[in-house]
Amino acid sequence: MSLRSRIVLAVTAVFAVVSLLSGWMMLNRAERSLQTAFDRATRTRAEWLLSLVSIDPVVLPLPTDQERMRVIYRTYGHHRELFHSPGFPGSPGRSRHKFPRYDSYRAVTTQTSTDQLSEGQILLTLVVPDYSLRQDISQLRWLFGLGWLVSLALAFVAGYGAAGWLLRPIQAIISQANTISKAGDSSQLTLPKTRDEIYQLTDTLNRMLARIRENVDLQQNFFGAAAHELRTPLTVMKTGLEVSLDSEQVDSSMKSFLVGQLDEVSRLARLLDEFLTLSRPDEAAQPLNIAEASIPIVVKYCTERLANVAVDYEVTTHLDIQEQAGETILTDAVKLEHIVLNLLENAIKYAVPNSAVLIQVRYTGTWQIRFQNQTVRECGPTLDLMQPFFQADPFKEGHGLGLWISHRLTTMLNGTLHLEWQAFTFTSELTLPSPITT
Repeated sequence: MSLRSRIVLAVTAVFAVVSLLSGWMMLNRAERSLQTAFDRATRTRAEWLLSLVSIDPVVLPLPTDQERMRVIYRTYGHHRELFHSPGFPGSPGRSRHKFPRYDSYRAVTTQTSTDQLSEGQILLTLVVPDYSLRQDISQLRWLFGLGWLVSLALAFVAGYGAAGWLLRPIQAIISQANTISKAGDSSQLTLPKTRDEIYQLTDTLNRMLARIRENVDLQQNFFGAAAHELRTPLTVMKTGLEVSLDSEQVDSSMKSFLVGQLDEVSRLARLLDEFLTLSRPDEAAQPLNIAEASIPIVVKYCTERLANVAVDYEVTTHLDIQEQAGETILTDAVKLEHIVLNLLENAIKYAVPNSAVLIQVRYTGTWQIRFQNQTVRECGPTLDLMQPFFQADPFKEGHGLGLWISHRLTTMLNGTLHLEWQAFTFTSELTLPSPITT
């Protein structure tokens, strides 16, 4: 539920409770006023009828068909009933003379004063049906309920509009923040003119973005500086190993050792390339050296380079290449080689020992390179594998950068990288839709 909806519901709930309580009090007061007015009219009628009563001679007014009346004369501690209407409440035989069509009534009693009659006192009780009163009260309650519902609906609509108007500055902040898609973006949120809570929020977000940019710049500069500083000694080591291998003075046992060391140095060099790629901002334009390259040759070369790694992990590689004679692809061969090496090395590292890694190369209008290996786990998160520093198995050797770097480089080459991990099988498929030249 959105913040706007929660605000509207809260305001509407408070309005509903307050308006219901106040309306209920006003309704009770209005009902009492109607009852008082009805009783006053009945008393006026009773007093008029009392004024027509005479004792000597006895003269009694007759009530209407809907009224019931009783007249009592009291004198010297005694009282005598002069008249009561048939069906008067409390009198015998009432059940045979009920009020027609009415279930309830109201009674008013009035009496003469000593000025009107000195020798005694006349009491007149007038009972009238309160159907009209109950009907008025029922209509009043119905109007109150309808008015309360209408006011509640209007309050909801007005609250929704007011909440949208109040949250408009926050929505503007959200829209501006969505335009800042990169951590290195130097854009800032526009500060509002009013120095209220929205201003404080915007200023706080701007300072937070500044700290994030500073930390990202420090991280990228560190990776770049560390990679450049380590590249020179690694190049010297690699050159020395290659010269030693070319020398005829190295025996066969030492040569195999030097080959292993050269492979490790090459792996360190590739790791430095990954750090350099990581140190560049996401939006920075990466240079591409476009040239013709043969996909089967690149895949075979990468497989040979990782042959010793496969031996170390007790894994064999099986190449299944559909040859396309004379066809080459226009791409950046260095970056393509980097992608293939990462994907193949990942397949080798996470393959079950004594199993085979299948490498398929197909051409169906576009080149598809598929790497497939058996895994210990049945399935796993493929989307997270494309995030930096994420490792499916933290006990395996690696830094969690290979698949992320491969994904970024594949995007630069206008290709796609699809990962699938099901039924104890991990598959990574690289598709390159770049134009083909012959």
